[in-house]
Amino acid sequence: MILKHVFENGSEVTLDQILLNKEWRAHKQTQLMTRVPEASLVSIKMNIPGAMKQSPAILAMFQRGLKTLEHMYGQSIIDETIDFDRPTGPEAFMVLNQSLHDAKINGIRFEQTDSLGRIFDVDVMAASDDGQQLSRTELGFDTRKCFVCGEDAKICARSQQHSKTEMTEALDVIYQSFLADQGERVNDNATD
Repeated sequence: MILKHVFENGSEVTLDQILLNKEWRAHKQTQLMTRVPEASLVSIKMNIPGAMKQSPAILAMFQRGLKTLEHMYGQSIIDETIDFDRPTGPEAFMVLNQSLHDAKINGIRFEQTDSLGRIFDVDVMAASDDGQQLSRTELGFDTRKCFVCGEDAKICARSQQHSKTEMTEALDVIYQSFLADQGERVNDNATD
């Protein structure tokens, strides 16, 4: 069954769950960087605003985006850890035999050019840099763009520029485009 909306059949999370997941992610990143200190680490999750972080549509988009990233990083992948079932949304980690600079460039390229890239968060770090993440602006790229209006995403988030309805509608447009790219069509007569 093809779902009509990105949050359909989804589940909400609490702030405590989000904070605990942030700690889990930091621990996982440290663990992977310690295991292969000379490698770069790519941490992949989705930028989904609000309390609902997991749904069948979110998972399907994550899986497709992850396949694209796996193809982009290709033979550089030394190790990969994927958790599709986190209540706070699917996440993946790739340990790469690729420089921090090149890994971040590839992550930015995905975020900027892939049809799903704007809702992905691809962070790149390395133990050799004390786990610090390399930013877009350090590499001469523009800041991340808001998936609703195309302006600076951090400014929109801080100022709460967009309503929940606007963000949900924008995510639904991205999801519908994803379905069209997959050759699937939602039945417009489906119930809301």
